[in-house]
Amino acid sequence: MCNTRSFFWVGAVVSTMLAGASQAHHGFANHFNPDTERQISGTVAEFRFINPHVLIYIDVESEGGAESEGGVERWKVEMGGISSLLANGRMSNDSLAPGDLVEVVGHPSRHTEFEMRAKQVILPDGREITLRNPYEPVPFLQRLEEN
Repeated sequence: MCNTRSFFWVGAVVSTMLAGASQAHHGFANHFNPDTERQISGTVAEFRFINPHVLIYIDVESEGGAESEGGVERWKVEMGGISSLLANGRMSNDSLAPGDLVEVVGHPSRHTEFEMRAKQVILPDGREITLRNPYEPVPFLQRLEEN
């Protein structure tokens, strides 16, 4: 009986830890709008080659938005994980550096004005990195929504 009780408590603790970790990650369509695309170009302020998402912070000349400071908007651009970008040598830790000029096409955030999920990134050397769309519609759910 003691072994069963110990097994139960270990399982409860592990389940609690995993539930917290899963809440920290967000779903694509919950956070980004898959029906809208935006194109930006600007100067890399910071490049973080980290998991779970590679991040590029880009300074973009303001189009006159009220929240921009000094005529520059700081955009947060989210990409896939490191392993997907390292595959076939598409990108690495030294692909971008502060001061590099980049162009990004992506899906804007539903919650934050200057944030997007990249669909395509054009690097300073002209290479185009096309990213897989993490939003894959489920056919049977689409049929349910139509009825």
